[in-house]
Amino acid sequence: MYMEKEQDVIVAKSAGFCPGVKRAIDKVLELEAAGKKPIYTIGPLIHNKQVTDMLAAKQISSINHPQEAADNTGVLVIRAHGITPQFQQEVTSCGMEVVDATCPLVKRAHDVISKYAQEGYSTVIVGDGGHAEVIGLLGYTQGKGVVVSGPEEARKLPAFDKVNVVSQTTQKESVFYETAEIIKAKAAVCQISNTVCQPTKDRQKETVELAKNADLVIVVGGKHSANTARLALLCQGLAPRVLHIETETELQPEQVLRPQKIFITAGASTPNWVIDKVANWVRETRRTRNRFAWTARLKGAWNAFVRSSFYTAFAAMALTYVCMKLEGAKTDWTLLAFSWLFIFSLTSVNRALENSSARAGKAALAVSLTACAAALGMAATAGWQVFLLALAFLAAGFFYPFRHALKSKLLSFPGTKDVVTALGWAFACAWLPAYAHGLPFQKATCLAVFYAALLVFMRSVTLGFSSANKDLMVGKETFYKAFGITATKGAVACMLAALTGVLAALWLMPWKPTLVGMLLIGNLYTIYIVIYYYSHLTVRSVRQETFIDGQFFILWILSYLSKYM
Repeated sequence: MYMEKEQDVIVAKSAGFCPGVKRAIDKVLELEAAGKKPIYTIGPLIHNKQVTDMLAAKQISSINHPQEAADNTGVLVIRAHGITPQFQQEVTSCGMEVVDATCPLVKRAHDVISKYAQEGYSTVIVGDGGHAEVIGLLGYTQGKGVVVSGPEEARKLPAFDKVNVVSQTTQKESVFYETAEIIKAKAAVCQISNTVCQPTKDRQKETVELAKNADLVIVVGGKHSANTARLALLCQGLAPRVLHIETETELQPEQVLRPQKIFITAGASTPNWVIDKVANWVRETRRTRNRFAWTARLKGAWNAFVRSSFYTAFAAMALTYVCMKLEGAKTDWTLLAFSWLFIFSLTSVNRALENSSARAGKAALAVSLTACAAALGMAATAGWQVFLLALAFLAAGFFYPFRHALKSKLLSFPGTKDVVTALGWAFACAWLPAYAHGLPFQKATCLAVFYAALLVFMRSVTLGFSSANKDLMVGKETFYKAFGITATKGAVACMLAALTGVLAALWLMPWKPTLVGMLLIGNLYTIYIVIYYYSHLTVRSVRQETFIDGQFFILWILSYLSKYM
């Protein structure tokens, strides 16, 4: 399944960081978050200016040799491309702490080359001579290796007794096999070892499938990135026009207005926030063609409503109403307003700080701070305990974007973000209404607080799962980034079971059986969205947020209807 299609613009599901690049960046950011400085990488971590600029801002610098390190008490990171065994020896004996972030699939290629080299085979590498990965591969050939870029150079090779043909992991697979067949004809014994990595194969397969049906292909990635350049070359023979860009600033409106169908893809070293900016710019530009259509205006207004965090704040308000009914508290509009302000300020501040437009970001931040001040003012009227709790949760939300500067291991603890988000919502939507009406310790209140926390935890984990695909570079604070997809699915299944258990416990107490019965019906929608989004692997979008936060509105409607039944 591909990313949401809009304005006849499709973004490849495979676009963006490959697992090896993600792994290398995560390792470096985890070191930085743990306070291990200075951090040096052997050569640029990846071939993307936006990422290297971001790393430089965190004082993570690139050097070519260990001797260039200004401080030998720092950490030396071997990048995903890998290095030669001789250089590996030099690096590990330099006296600095060394972290090996070589891609496991590149290491596999090292092992394949080394195995046959020890058996006396010559090695032919199909790849880009001078590329960091290829230089590393050559180091394992025991001096009997040669690099060719493709069939033409392969024809010029001499005959071989025994030869092992391998590939740079990001090579075009068809070029590899065509080259290997030519070398095979020149050798008495020829071992063809396809070391093109699976993510590259998937990316190329998807690109071929979608590019041939597009009027324009936009390939996003560094101009010095070999795999991105190769992707652009692959598209040249498939689509009428292909543009290779690094950012959306290189595009002109007339380039994207005329084509009927546009396909956007990207290299393995391109961060998804760059891809998103390109896709959003293209879609917004194309939307001007339909500026008089009421559907386009309506959709644009809804996108703005969701992205501004207003929708999420109203979802919190709906959950608060549900919890009030579960706890037996009367409907209190003051507390409903508090939950709106509280959740709005928490969710909008991070978006404001990430806004690419400085002016828009400042305006949104000002609105967030105003909502925060109003929420704290309302909390103060409920007592100092409530004020301190509200302050703690709001402070955690506001300082989250700057957690690396605080150098706290607690902030990088696996799942921190999802747990704190669930607790913050449970405080505002469930605990405070019960406390304000003198019902903080009854069984129904405890179960309602647990119910709210479970719902929000699943919401946060599901949105975090898709955000992880966007490479927001947040280390492993989200549950998915910490434990992976299998553990996340297992945890969410347990949460769903616990959620049903909470409602069943309320039913058996018995406590408001009509209301609880309606909420059990609403639970079916929660189960549906969890199954849907964990089986489709979509990226975070307005549509996804609409459906996931929509569960709170459905529960509110069911709660309201229960009093008439």
